Amino acid sequence: MTTAKLVILRHGETEYNKQDLLTGKHDPQLTETGKEQAHAAGALISPIRFDKVYSSNLSRAFNTAALALKSAKTQTHLLQQDGSWQIEQRHEIAEIDSGDFSGRHKNDPELLQFPWCFEAPFPNGESMEQVVARVQKFFDAEVMPRLLKGENVLLVAHAGIVRAFDFVLGFLEIPAPGQPSKKRSIPNAAPTVYEYENGVMTGFTHLGNPKTPGAANQNIPPAKDKKQGPKI
Repeated sequence: MTTAKLVILRHGETEYNKQDLLTGKHDPQLTETGKEQAHAAGALISPIRFDKVYSSNLSRAFNTAALALKSAKTQTHLLQQDGSWQIEQRHEIAEIDSGDFSGRHKNDPELLQFPWCFEAPFPNGESMEQVVARVQKFFDAEVMPRLLKGENVLLVAHAGIVRAFDFVLGFLEIPAPGQPSKKRSIPNAAPTVYEYENGVMTGFTHLGNPKTPGAANQNIPPAKDKKQGPKI
């Protein structure tokens, strides 16, 4: 039997998050709180020895991954000779392109009137349907082959990508045309550990980050609650 773990982690807090702005492909840096969250995430995932680490090609995700690996103190096998970390940056797991809405407050009247349907793209941006398609392709080509080989994988990305993985991993069904997608709160830097046996998910555990405000974790079950994965 081949066992493996996939850990998915949203980046730490940015100034846009702090101001409740829609970020998209904009690339704000981590706040000091965001850096603390990344360090705390490293402690949470330290028991797992990772064989491969991916991040989005946006700096907030890459820097969160690097800070978490450093803080874990158990991932020195991923250090390169120049002191940098072996983190592969991939555009396929960059945040959803929110187009003309990027940088605008989430209570902006135009944003509130936006249909938020699965297949509806942001003006000059992407739809969740398009994001799920690129994440699915990436998962099938890059991640699943590693899980089948028994490799542990860390993936650091964005709230929209975590939600896309809810579809890719079988937790959500594609909504009917014109219907909004179910949307759960995605805390900053709170890892989820998905356990696999022979390429089949057997369970998952959400790990609450102590540096993330409690309100942001309101939809996250306690870390001790291990749940069974979907039948996929």
